Amino acid sequence: MSRLPFLAAVLGCALVAAASYGPRADFAAAEQARIRAHLDSVERELRVRDVATLTLSERAARLRNLDVLHGYWVRGVFPQNTDFPGQRVPYFIDRFGTRCAMAYVIEQSDGGDLVTRVAATHNNARILELKHDPELVAWLADNGLTLAEAARIQPSYDRCGFGYCPSPVPLSSGYKNATAASIGADVVSVALNAVHTGLSRPVSSALGIVSGLAGIAIGAPNFDESGSRRTLGFVNAGVGAASAGLGVYRLAHRSRTQSRLSFGPWLDRRGGAGMSAQVRF
Repeated sequence: MSRLPFLAAVLGCALVAAASYGPRADFAAAEQARIRAHLDSVERELRVRDVATLTLSERAARLRNLDVLHGYWVRGVFPQNTDFPGQRVPYFIDRFGTRCAMAYVIEQSDGGDLVTRVAATHNNARILELKHDPELVAWLADNGLTLAEAARIQPSYDRCGFGYCPSPVPLSSGYKNATAASIGADVVSVALNAVHTGLSRPVSSALGIVSGLAGIAIGAPNFDESGSRRTLGFVNAGVGAASAGLGVYRLAHRSRTQSRLSFGPWLDRRGGAGMSAQVRF
């Protein structure tokens, strides 16, 4: 593969990778911030509750558990919803072994066996759905927490972000036609810039840049869509970036045509002999 097509391919792949990674990174940050805010709010809420009816040991256990909860949400490592697109679902332990807030608190208070059992049998259950679990009820009583408070602590996790998954947007015939025209123009432009043709360098470079920018403009608005429209958006932008990048490269780096310096005898008007020098590009 020659250098120019290789650079174009790398540029196109880099744009597609960046475009596909960006929304995921934004979602991960937003999801982490949402869960942190939830647990921070719950911790402050539980710390000011009236606990006059609790025994001294239950109060001590409650404070210890709230301290554990504080350290957990400050660290900010939460389970990931990998199984339920478009749904906000709780996990006791996700597939990577990350504990939810409630599972972590229980586990840090000698409840590891309880967490393991619940994760194996009711991993996506909400705490209120486990109200008939005698071991869980006993643990809550011993640790100064109510079932409702435990339910408040337990977060749920999004798969797609911001509470919903966008439904796939159907491909319109107009978008299909625009995609076909854009990709076709980009492929032709890449070919013209990658091989020697009779077309002048400035013209082929300009065609590559213009068609490439058009492909990016057509594809970029669809990065946040889903299904085929999102995929074609990446393809449009990636091929367009390759075309534009190759056009810019060709325009900025003119080929190095060998210079030839020739000398030859000449006669001046006065009939004298001499030497001429001519540089050809």
